[in-house]
Amino acid sequence: MNEMEADNAIATGAVKREDAGDGGQAALVLHLQTEIMEKIAAIQEGVRNAVINRQWADFESLLKTMNRYGDQFQELEARRAALFSGLFEGGGAAAENRGEAGGPENKAAFYRGASRLPEAERRELAELYRNLKLRALKARMANESLASYLCEAKATVDSFLDAAYPDRKNRFYSRRGAKVPADMRSLVVNQSL
Repeated sequence: MNEMEADNAIATGAVKREDAGDGGQAALVLHLQTEIMEKIAAIQEGVRNAVINRQWADFESLLKTMNRYGDQFQELEARRAALFSGLFEGGGAAAENRGEAGGPENKAAFYRGASRLPEAERRELAELYRNLKLRALKARMANESLASYLCEAKATVDSFLDAAYPDRKNRFYSRRGAKVPADMRSLVVNQSL
């Protein structure tokens, strides 16, 4: 399935294979989710490069694209949860599977439910599930790395501004002596720091 077909399948809710039962549909949904996570990872790399190189127009367009893929992923996640709930009925696995995505009880419920499937189907679903979780972990690590970079950059700029404008210190008071939020004044620097 190419990117356009996957996007259309997600958008129309037509994530079904005529020749497959719930297990085949769950495999298809997991496969589509993994593909979307791969696309999100590529976009995250572009976002990181745009931030580092200060290419704000690219940054904005990449965020819009990432939001679109995020919406598609959420639609598939709802579909996956419904399929897993139906697929793993009995033994309490369906109720536990509604817990936090990726939580320990969720993984246990998945593998407990998958153990009741035929061997080939169980292997396929387990591999797809592991791949999806791995891609999600990589995406989370990339987000944390970018957030850390941005926090350090902000701290550096704040400390520079505090040194350049010691009277400012990000504290402003109203006429009555109450603290007011600091509004960022424009500052033009004609040299790299």
